[in-house]
Amino acid sequence: MRTAKSVLFIATFLVGFAFGGFSLYVAQAEGLFGLTPSALTGSLSKIGTALVEMQKNVDALQHNMATVKNEKDHLGSFIPEGTSKEGEAIKKMIPGLGK
Repeated sequence: MRTAKSVLFIATFLVGFAFGGFSLYVAQAEGLFGLTPSALTGSLSKIGTALVEMQKNVDALQHNMATVKNEKDHLGSFIPEGTSKEGEAIKKMIPGLGK
């Protein structure tokens, strides 16, 4: 009886395994990470566009920083010679502020 159950169990497993193997589909590669080439090209072009836009923003920021530095240097030339700090020069220029 015990061997009959074992044989029945093994036979059932093998039949299920065989039918399960027949119903599997063959996988087909679609591209890098499962993406189609057209989807991949669209994503790469969007990334490229974003990078170019970011570079333009960085260039504009560097230009603005250079402008601010030039203006700071220009305003620094107005500080009187006897002052040790920039804030003291403003206090001396505005009456009543240094008290």
